[in-house]
Amino acid sequence: MARLRLTAKGVERLATEKSQEDFWDDLTAGLCLRVSGATGRKTWLVRYRANGKHRRQKIGAYPALSLAEAREEARDLLKLAAKGEDPALGRDVLQSTDTTFGAMARQVLDAKAPTTREATRKERERILTAELLLHWKDRPADSITRREVVQLVERIARRAPTMANRTLALVKTLYNDALEKDFGGLQSNPAHKLAPPRIESGRGRFLKRDEIRTVWRTIEEELPLMRAIFQLTLLTAQRVGSVCAMRWMDVDDTDVWTIPPDVFKGKRPHAAPLCDEALQILAELPRVDQVYVFPGRADGAHPHITSTNKALQRVRKASGLPQWTVHDFRRTFRTHATRAANPKHPKDPAGLGVAPHIADAVLGHKEFSLGFDRYTAEPERYLIAEKREAIEKWGAFVRAAAEEGADDA
Repeated sequence: MARLRLTAKGVERLATEKSQEDFWDDLTAGLCLRVSGATGRKTWLVRYRANGKHRRQKIGAYPALSLAEAREEARDLLKLAAKGEDPALGRDVLQSTDTTFGAMARQVLDAKAPTTREATRKERERILTAELLLHWKDRPADSITRREVVQLVERIARRAPTMANRTLALVKTLYNDALEKDFGGLQSNPAHKLAPPRIESGRGRFLKRDEIRTVWRTIEEELPLMRAIFQLTLLTAQRVGSVCAMRWMDVDDTDVWTIPPDVFKGKRPHAAPLCDEALQILAELPRVDQVYVFPGRADGAHPHITSTNKALQRVRKASGLPQWTVHDFRRTFRTHATRAANPKHPKDPAGLGVAPHIADAVLGHKEFSLGFDRYTAEPERYLIAEKREAIEKWGAFVRAAAEEGADDA
């Protein structure tokens, strides 16, 4: 926020490289000249306080309203406000524009951070910095128009359609949360009901049996902790973030790993039985930390490992396989698990014969059945025996694929 002694010639020369910038007059408290970087338009505003709220009121455009006239008009309005009257009643007012878009976005994301997954938080921060703050950081949050959102998203879509979708989703999230928290001056969400520029299809990538062998053997070349993280993610069919946050205390004496709500996407406890192959990996890991299976760095920034991106890039490159992600391990499990078993032809693309709702239970997808909804004592242990049987079959399947190089159809 620039503050200077405005002069007639100085006002004429004022310009900005920002999308919009406010210049405050040192001589007249509350008087501001708003300059648009895109159009060069200059507008006089007065800030005052009435009825316990900060307000800004437009009083005219420059040069139609000179500096001297703007100062006189500002003093008149400030006198009314000092008497307890609201000069804005019945006039064009911008309320609480002290809250910039950048400040609003920062407050909203900071408030959401404790309940947001690490990967999602990082993506939002990246989009905010690279796409939104670049244009709107110093703009009043309530001044962003629907047309401006559309134009920004369309520009991004021309180079990166998926990023345009993510950017639009973030704008909606920021404004929806700000409205719920009653940010002063906000009346609506400028992105409300805007359709994403691109319809995204769901990923269908899963690893075939020979690809499981390739990936497994490539993973074995990694350092012990990363190797164990990737292997456990495949063998348990759980999300890699949950595996990274695994605690020794969460594995009970029945070999069931109970994932706590704060590291499970569904924000509820989830019981994941461990197959023999997974238990062997855990048994071979050194307990360098008494709490976390995969502790973080010694500097204490994170209590456990939070990122596997660099290791994943190494494994991808070494495997030589088409693009795949660690999250595809979950789809790999469900695809092979729910295929019909074919014991007469073990090398056919036969699966494990697991019922789809059991496979979904292993993955932690909530089943909206009467049984699940009514089973309230320990819902995380719903179908626990069936899940154990499925995951034991899966562990044997992965071991066979890795050791024998089973052919795929």
